[in-house]
Amino acid sequence: MGVCRAGYIWVYIDLWMWLGEGAAYGRGMLEGEAGAVGVTDATVTRTVLAAMRADGGRTAVADRGRELRRARFADAVRAAARGLRWHGVRAGDVGAIHLADACDLAVAVHAVGAAGAVPAPLPPGASAEEAARMMNEVGARFLLTGADTAARSLAAADASYVRQVFAFGNVPGATPFGRLLERGVEIGEVPSPDPLRDAALRLAGPREDVTHADRLADLYRLGGAVALGEDDVLVCCGSDVPVRTWIGLIDLCLVQGAAFAGVREPGARDLLEAILRYDATAVVVSPAKLRALAFDHGAVPMPGVRVLVAGAPSAEAAHACRVRHGWTVATLS
Repeated sequence: MGVCRAGYIWVYIDLWMWLGEGAAYGRGMLEGEAGAVGVTDATVTRTVLAAMRADGGRTAVADRGRELRRARFADAVRAAARGLRWHGVRAGDVGAIHLADACDLAVAVHAVGAAGAVPAPLPPGASAEEAARMMNEVGARFLLTGADTAARSLAAADASYVRQVFAFGNVPGATPFGRLLERGVEIGEVPSPDPLRDAALRLAGPREDVTHADRLADLYRLGGAVALGEDDVLVCCGSDVPVRTWIGLIDLCLVQGAAFAGVREPGARDLLEAILRYDATAVVVSPAKLRALAFDHGAVPMPGVRVLVAGAPSAEAAHACRVRHGWTVATLS
């Protein structure tokens, strides 16, 4: 690191002010406007929830035709955080998150964070053996899973220190996530984390704690590469990028007012269908997926899409996308 804390704080303030909520509410926040998020307590979840105050009827996240509105997202995060604490989750506990649905993933990550715990997202395609190893590596004490991943998640939990399982959808043996939303009583006060020191994510393979300042820096970096606005729709498949980037892209859309559309299946055809279904303006892909989009399909009748490649793009594939589809191609730095 080698950066003094005072210097890091000024960098952190600059990152925070760049974000949509900093740009829109910055002056009022710094002056202590009621309900605002200040610089010193601007965790990534508080920053995201502050951005939800505007345009609550707009789509925040979509997946397989299901759309989660911004106001509903914020309500679900707050209610689920209360429910988690009612079920015994405490500050500093680590919750493994093994989900393929982008809507559920967004709510789960921020609900765990809002409860004072540390979300530990696992790659959606992780096998039971891989998930068990990662759960033990991060020290998970509870798990959030879904119907698509439950068989692997529950088998992994049996070989880990996980003692509570919450599930989106009907998963025998798990507490339904909907039950968390029913608890209206706050159990104690959630300690305020230090954004510069406390973990906002815990990653496995190898284990790494990502602070709130790190997460806001991710948003700054991704925002510079993707340049989203309120009318944009970003499409991405979770298997094309690291889990930290996947969550960062979702959060970028939440903060900037854009919509994020998740794609669960790894095929290029599934991605193309999502691009057309959601009228996407931007898409993030792997270098292999870029080649498939360029050469394995006919011309796509939707010019103007911005393609961001998570890796080194093939010059040949980038040229083919420009000529055949009328898309621009750049690197997601």
